[in-house]
Amino acid sequence: MKKVATFAALALAVTIGGLSSAPAATAAPSPAPQTLNASAADVRAGTMDGFKRHLAEEVARRLGERQFRDALTRELADDGEADLAALLGSAPGARDLADYARNANSEILKLKGLQAEESLLQIRIDPKQVKRISAGETLVMATPSGDEKAVRTVVAFDSKGRSQQLDAFKAPNRPVLIVGLDEHKDAELAQRAVRQGLTAAGIGGTDRSGPEQLQQNEGDRARAEQIQQNAGVQTGTEALQQGAAAVRQTTDIVAIENLNSHEPWYKGGPEIYAFVAGAGTDGKARVDQIWMPYIQQQGKNYFPNQTLIEWGSFLWTNVDVVWMEHDDSVDLGPLVKAVVDGALTVTGYGQYTPVADKIIGALPSDWTTDNDDYVDSCYNVGKFQGTLSCAANPAGMWTYVYVKTSS
Repeated sequence: MKKVATFAALALAVTIGGLSSAPAATAAPSPAPQTLNASAADVRAGTMDGFKRHLAEEVARRLGERQFRDALTRELADDGEADLAALLGSAPGARDLADYARNANSEILKLKGLQAEESLLQIRIDPKQVKRISAGETLVMATPSGDEKAVRTVVAFDSKGRSQQLDAFKAPNRPVLIVGLDEHKDAELAQRAVRQGLTAAGIGGTDRSGPEQLQQNEGDRARAEQIQQNAGVQTGTEALQQGAAAVRQTTDIVAIENLNSHEPWYKGGPEIYAFVAGAGTDGKARVDQIWMPYIQQQGKNYFPNQTLIEWGSFLWTNVDVVWMEHDDSVDLGPLVKAVVDGALTVTGYGQYTPVADKIIGALPSDWTTDNDDYVDSCYNVGKFQGTLSCAANPAGMWTYVYVKTSS
């Protein structure tokens, strides 16, 4: 992927100030219709959609220009993804649209509750379809920013400016260029902003991420099956007995499956992560963020051997795990507030007390009903080997763990 990315210092913006108007370099999109009872999330999603839709329409019109198509194909040839503003800046005759994209990117960062100099707007296509990009056959669409479960069709544009509806659940056979956000980069920014908000509230913790891709083979599956059959692996009781003498004791993920992904075909894989919450060794609230970027498909087993819980970092012998799916339209302010408010309730408790329900209870109501952010929650997770018992119905995650003791 051709990336133009300069990470700047992040600061959490708890409130959103006034939005600047769209740039005048090209015709600005019509503002999304608002109603008197529209929620802040609806207004935010509508504004983001206006920017992305305008960019999609303009890119589609330029597909009729051979030099623009050639530049687009070159930039996408590697992995089917490119920084949109950078691509437009290098394409002949698209400097005005590049300026628009940079302005739109700045406004989207503000809408998401971030202050950063990071380029999030992206254009992508199935890598197998890059060579098929043409003026006549290729469509361009913008990813919708609202509740994905409510989307049945999406609008795409052709090089003559005509629009058509695409099925949101089935990818078309013809090439489709997608204007949206770089979801992995967006998730990285979100992780950093959440950690900054937690630190500001006096909540400790660390952030850990698994690999973006797992090079899995039959050996990984066989190893996972062996562990699940208790062949040569400590039971929870044995691990507890030896824990005092161990240098490091962890609960690791042997196998994991996302049972209820909310991602449509145009969004790619879900960005799954977990909050591991409890009391730190100092008796104060602690929240670790654990990311699983390797999870790309619903219903597929992954064998990451990834550490979920570092028991040496927690005072309690039990903690809570809240599973989340990153949503690129989320304003991070309410999320940080929910995690902070929930986690702070544990301070001063010498033994386990539920944390997950406090975090979930503090989330905006639509995050656990209409939107795609909350996935599942597991309570009172101790040092054991087996399947995590979680609360979502239908189940959101299936996770098999075991306790590893390292000397």
